[in-house]
Amino acid sequence: MVAEDPKKSLKLMEKEMEVTKEKKMKKYKYVAPDGGWGYLVAISTIISFSTTTAFFGTFGMMYDEFINEISMSSAGVTLVTGILCISGALSGFFTSALLKLMSMRWLAFAASVMFAFGTLGTVIMTSTFMFYITVGICQGVGFGIMFNLSCTVMNDYFVEKRVLIMSFVQTATGINAMVAPIFVKWSLEQYGSKGTLLLIGGLSLHNFVAVLLMQPVQWHMRKVEVPESTELKLLLEVNNDVKKLDTPVITLTDAEGSPTKEELAKAFESEEKSCFRKVVEIFIDTSLIKPFLLSCVALGPAMCNTADGLYIVMVPKYFYSMGWSQDNVAMAITLYGFGDLSMRVIFTIVSKWIYKLGIRNIYIVGIVLAVLSRIGMLWSSTVLTTMVYFTLMGAAHCSIAVLVPLVVAETVAPKKFTAAMGICLLLSGTFSFGIGPIIGAIRDFTNSYSSAFYSLISLYALFAVLWPIEIIVKNRKLRRIAVKNCESSHLNKQF
Repeated sequence: MVAEDPKKSLKLMEKEMEVTKEKKMKKYKYVAPDGGWGYLVAISTIISFSTTTAFFGTFGMMYDEFINEISMSSAGVTLVTGILCISGALSGFFTSALLKLMSMRWLAFAASVMFAFGTLGTVIMTSTFMFYITVGICQGVGFGIMFNLSCTVMNDYFVEKRVLIMSFVQTATGINAMVAPIFVKWSLEQYGSKGTLLLIGGLSLHNFVAVLLMQPVQWHMRKVEVPESTELKLLLEVNNDVKKLDTPVITLTDAEGSPTKEELAKAFESEEKSCFRKVVEIFIDTSLIKPFLLSCVALGPAMCNTADGLYIVMVPKYFYSMGWSQDNVAMAITLYGFGDLSMRVIFTIVSKWIYKLGIRNIYIVGIVLAVLSRIGMLWSSTVLTTMVYFTLMGAAHCSIAVLVPLVVAETVAPKKFTAAMGICLLLSGTFSFGIGPIIGAIRDFTNSYSSAFYSLISLYALFAVLWPIEIIVKNRKLRRIAVKNCESSHLNKQF
């Protein structure tokens, strides 16, 4: 046996110790999967969106026989849709508060039960009151919670691929929405009204499969190494916008152990809070009221979605008043869907460049396109040009409807996304309930669809002007803050 050189063995031991030290010195962080189980979550979102929203456009076809059977008035039908909007808005708004009481999957399961009860309940309903309960309340509450949770889960699982996957999900949902009227028409011919409602109720049970796929993102987070430069930057970065990201800033006073002004202010504020305010904060994230609720990011999409919904409901009647045939009206609605679906496909293809252009900027372009296409439609004198503008309206609808979760995700921190989406849903429901009757009154008072459409166009135009102004003002404010931070850091270095 040859004896080992003690110097070599000592060097080996030193190297091993250095390697272990390096491993201990390395820092790691958990990041979103951006794939893996996230693809199954995307499928669950397609299921959720399709079962809860795809058949909204076939409302009249599905319930026409029941409405005629009980001799329900137009005001009663309008009230059902109003209750549906308000129920969805309120349940979506309180989703963030409900997540404090139960886990995400249990809440999604409860919402799925509620929605299934609403869809299957329509099979046995016999009165107006049951119609309000099953369609208005049960389906509305289930839809609001499931929509908010689906957007939240997608936001948690995807960061770099968020635009690509969300565009794919919305494209698949759009295809299902286009197939839904064909399916309902076939089902009504084969099985009648009750059989069709039973089939749609059965499809809604697929939400339970979606809930099973919605696993918490913590189970699938990726562990990545933090580079030294990034680690140092995270520790020393001073950014006034840091409140939005909930990232603590290490300052000299923190290191010395003395409280900062912000900590003292928070301590005094917590003591002064009334019981009522504490109860309110359980249900509402008050930190979002001033920076988010009163911004164009919340008000703009809510108002534009409301105007979009009212527009598509009134347009067929406008076409009939112009003497269009049923085939031309059907073709126009098909082209609207084609424009919407085409834009969803385009978003999927160019998803890599959307972040570079800015999601809010693209959303504003969509609003401008909505204004121009609607004005062009009103000024058109032929069926062909009207259909061209109507197709562009479908493309504008895609950017207005599809990009809302992405606009919200770009604006708020991930922890506040559910609450922010809830605020958007609440505003949409409130605007739908309040603005809808006003637009209808303008149409009845003037006896002209054009006056009602110009009123809706003014709502789009309002945010097409205000939103860019808000972005410019905020960017200038951030530049001033950055300059002040640079000056203060330069002075600190001198001292």
